[in-house]
Amino acid sequence: MEIKFNKNFIKLHNQTSAQLIDVKMVDLSCMNDDDFNELKEYDCKADDGSYYPLDRNGYCTLLIFLGNKNIVFQTIRKKESFMKYYNQKGIVFDIYITDK
Repeated sequence: MEIKFNKNFIKLHNQTSAQLIDVKMVDLSCMNDDDFNELKEYDCKADDGSYYPLDRNGYCTLLIFLGNKNIVFQTIRKKESFMKYYNQKGIVFDIYITDK
């Protein structure tokens, strides 16, 4: 299995694989501005200083991984991805960066 990222995000710590340990549905619209900005800083910042655009409206799927360096990270996907990933908890994914 493979999990794709369009850039090398800082949160990945150059890990090459990761086990999916949990899947949550979260509502970003109820976050206050400070918390949302902290989430963006953690989740969306690439190593080139750019940020992936994060939609604050409504629910999304939050994936929690344990990487091959034993560093935990999360990533946010569309809410429609919830069942796809929920049924894959425990699976090890290869991390694939599409823009190297």
